Amino acid sequence: MYRSFALISLGLTGLLQSVHAQETLESCLQNNKIQTSFAAQNSSTWFQDSAGWQGRVRPVPSGVAFPTTVEEVRMSLKCATDANVKVAALNGGHSFVSYGVGGNDGALVLNMTAFNSMSYDKATGYFTVGGGAHVGPAATFLWNNYGAHFPHVRGNWVGLAGSAIGGGLGTTSRFLGTTMNNLVSVTMALANGTVVEASESVNTDLFFAIQGAGSSYGIILSLTLKTWKPTYPDVTKWTIVLPTNTTLDIGVKALLAVQEYGLAESTPDEMYIRWRLTVPVWGGSGYFYGDPIAFSSVIQPLMDALPVGTNLTTSVADFWTMENDATGGLNATSETSNSRSFYVKSIVLTKDHPFTYENAAALYNFTSLAFNRSDISQSGLLDLWGGRANAKLQECDTANAQNGNLWIVRWEGDLKGSDTARGQPTLYTQNAIDYVKSGMQPFLAQLAAEGAQIRGYANYRDSELTPQQWSSQLYPNGNFARLQQIKRVVDPSELFNPNAQSIPV
Repeated sequence: MYRSFALISLGLTGLLQSVHAQETLESCLQNNKIQTSFAAQNSSTWFQDSAGWQGRVRPVPSGVAFPTTVEEVRMSLKCATDANVKVAALNGGHSFVSYGVGGNDGALVLNMTAFNSMSYDKATGYFTVGGGAHVGPAATFLWNNYGAHFPHVRGNWVGLAGSAIGGGLGTTSRFLGTTMNNLVSVTMALANGTVVEASESVNTDLFFAIQGAGSSYGIILSLTLKTWKPTYPDVTKWTIVLPTNTTLDIGVKALLAVQEYGLAESTPDEMYIRWRLTVPVWGGSGYFYGDPIAFSSVIQPLMDALPVGTNLTTSVADFWTMENDATGGLNATSETSNSRSFYVKSIVLTKDHPFTYENAAALYNFTSLAFNRSDISQSGLLDLWGGRANAKLQECDTANAQNGNLWIVRWEGDLKGSDTARGQPTLYTQNAIDYVKSGMQPFLAQLAAEGAQIRGYANYRDSELTPQQWSSQLYPNGNFARLQQIKRVVDPSELFNPNAQSIPV
């Protein structure tokens, strides 16, 4: 009886504390005249305000604030601190696990939409953008006004800040590096309200942490990137399709031929390759940013290594046309893809542990070739990484290690009929998640048998990983311990720890 009474008392105490925290948060934000959205006050817009792009993970925030100035960001952080509420920054909201809206229930979400300023320094070629800018508008502004480009992910309304601190692999990354690799500096608001700049020369530890784990350390107000202007005005797009009678054996050998081609010193880094994981259509596609006249001779060694009957199609267009081809709707003025519910299982292979016949066969055989579900559809891709920009890196240069990365392997299951407006409820079952995971397991087991060190890609977060798995895959060797040391200095109260993969002190 006493134990039951004690449990009830604890439950009531927790409920009262939660109610008090909510009231404290709401009154503080409203007293500081910060635009807000709360479930009880904004029933018509709340679901849109509080929803991320990922429909499978739907946390319920304590509230959403819309700061328009640095001072309002600082006051929002103080309000959250006083209410003992965690904080998440919402940029594009395209986190695969809804970390932009907290990841878990109860966070104060800072919608950074108002921080979308853009400026370009002609002398240095540096591009400075606000922490709320999206990839498409930023890329369009830079191209239309200055004919310049920065490497970016293939999503038009993805948050630029979020994709930068998570990696940002794009079609030009083999020779230019990822968005992360092109960061010059970041301006960030810390938990105590201090606004600091971090770069390779100032606050270097924080700059390291931002590159892979930035959301655990503060709110990005702006970031500055290196840019590039095309050497050639035109780009060659290509598609390769293997013969229709391609078997698993032939398909695996074709992938190994692509890998050998990508690693060859004679293959220019201006060659971008995305190979298909979803079969029975075997093949891939990409873009060549070198001289279009040279394309035929550049691609020929790969064609010679592929099966007889392999078909190659090409087209040539100006750089900006191909930018919009690679990233649909890049120059659009709004989101071009609906919210959807999905689960992604993704890893990174390094040059030290590349595809082998055995692990590639396990990958294809137990994912796409074995797929048999009616509630979800399969999708998979293999993005070739590497290149000269990557070769310059060391493991300790960025928190999410990128040195020596060779392939991103992405396998996912998409809930059928889940392409809806943000905020619409969908049901993605644990059984479906387990099914997607099980398809990758033989591949992972083979990698383990080969002694491969598995890495993760921070833009493709996996909500099913254990703390030991995500910490070692995303932040290998000494990187995770270093992140914890920095955390104890920058955010000792763990204000920016709203989700399961936030860096703990």
